[in-house]
Amino acid sequence: MDIEIVWAGQAHAYFLDDGEHSVGRASDNDVQISFARVSKRHAHLRVSGETLYVRDDGSSNGTEVNGLPIGREDVEVPPGTIVSFAGALLRRPGTHSSVRHTLLGDERVSTRMRYRAREGYSDAARERILGQSAGLFELLASGDSAEQVGEAACRFVSQCVHADRVVLLEDEGEGTSLENRAHWTRRGDPDAPLHLSGSIVSGVVSDRESILVANPAHDPRFEAQQSIVSLNLRSAMAAPLFDNERVRGIFYVDTSQSGVEYSRADLEVLTAVSNAVAVKLKNLTFEREMRTAARIQRSMLPDHLDVPDGYEVDAYQSMCRSVGGDLYALLPRASGNVLIALGDVSGKGMSAALAMGAATVLLGLLADIEGDVERVATLLHRQLFRSLAEEQFITFFIGELNPATGTLHYVNAGHEPPLIARASGDLDALAPTGLPVALIEDPMLSSSTARLEAGDVMAVFSDGIPEATTHGDEFLGSDAMETALREGRGGELAKLRGRVVVAVEEFLDGAPASDDVTLLLLRRTGE
Repeated sequence: MDIEIVWAGQAHAYFLDDGEHSVGRASDNDVQISFARVSKRHAHLRVSGETLYVRDDGSSNGTEVNGLPIGREDVEVPPGTIVSFAGALLRRPGTHSSVRHTLLGDERVSTRMRYRAREGYSDAARERILGQSAGLFELLASGDSAEQVGEAACRFVSQCVHADRVVLLEDEGEGTSLENRAHWTRRGDPDAPLHLSGSIVSGVVSDRESILVANPAHDPRFEAQQSIVSLNLRSAMAAPLFDNERVRGIFYVDTSQSGVEYSRADLEVLTAVSNAVAVKLKNLTFEREMRTAARIQRSMLPDHLDVPDGYEVDAYQSMCRSVGGDLYALLPRASGNVLIALGDVSGKGMSAALAMGAATVLLGLLADIEGDVERVATLLHRQLFRSLAEEQFITFFIGELNPATGTLHYVNAGHEPPLIARASGDLDALAPTGLPVALIEDPMLSSSTARLEAGDVMAVFSDGIPEATTHGDEFLGSDAMETALREGRGGELAKLRGRVVVAVEEFLDGAPASDDVTLLLLRRTGE
């Protein structure tokens, strides 16, 4: 069998017959390695046909197979396996290229070990992780920004493993490139550029594998590579920032400390910390995105309402989450009429907020075109039926008010019936005239007509008011709204709104609202 052993910048070829062969620094060994770190009697190789075995002979600096130290029992060395005699590397010609990966620039460094978290943690790694659990909990529970968490995470990793550099690379989202987000250095220029190869980065990201790299400082193939020599790297590791959904970046660690070579336990610890930090960063990203979405959504709601002469308006909205699915609008039309709308998207959270945004923009466009309220509702439905997810729909009340006459033509697409508190004390409900928007292809929308007289108050609201609930088995119901309208119809609209909000809050008794609460009050004051 032909083998090569590389040290001091040169490859030395040997032919081994079947049988035992001694390896060491002494001249009487079958395989002599003139390398200071190799012991005089270092190891034994055994050839059996096409199969190669290796065992350590109690050497000072050890023998490793694919990064794992071996003892005095034979270990098989299949093609592609890396055997290190204290840094002198054995290879079988023609089989070594498949286990090399770029680390820095275009230079090649041997990969000693690959690891995935699903393989489980060793007792040694588990003990070290538990020993650092208090610091890890403090890191994950902090309210710091993503930038501060990244810097703290790099410092924390430096306490878990021996390191001269710790770098956190993270993307801005799927499909974007990795950027240096945070770093920690023991010495040297902390802002010095870090040159990581695309193959190491893409391997960790695409394969979701942690990688431990062999000692490049002891690899004679790289003696002429100045960047490797100047860094004097002893060992390096990279682990994926896996947030349980996707790999959002990598943690990279290296050291040039003499006598330090990373082990499997080091790689396992780095992998565990990397996973925990990734989940924290994911949560921070989600919170940041939710704040941004909430800000955008608030900007889409009217900051003021164009109130027609002879009318008073009061609007209120409270979202049960950072973003919500309720919308309301009071939009003037070219005819001089006013479009009054309030909608409630099915579901909650981001998907409902996106649908709410689409409906708000579309409603604003449709208010500017000619057509009665039934046509506006029909066009709104057609577009949203094509655009929204299959499980989404919107209950919608859309009314067109003629301010001069008080006539209200409206479409109630499966929405909670608005209530009109008459000056006389009567209470009228504007019942649905069709199914919710985007529920089925033909919701059979039609319009109806009502009229507001002087002193009448109309309340349009979402089902977050009558369906307010704490446990899902008892609801506030419509009585609170009806009582508030009857008793407060002649007073200030702000006070009337306050009665409704207080009724909801008292019913919830401190429990969080289960749905968005939106209320639009309109009173006709003149003839």
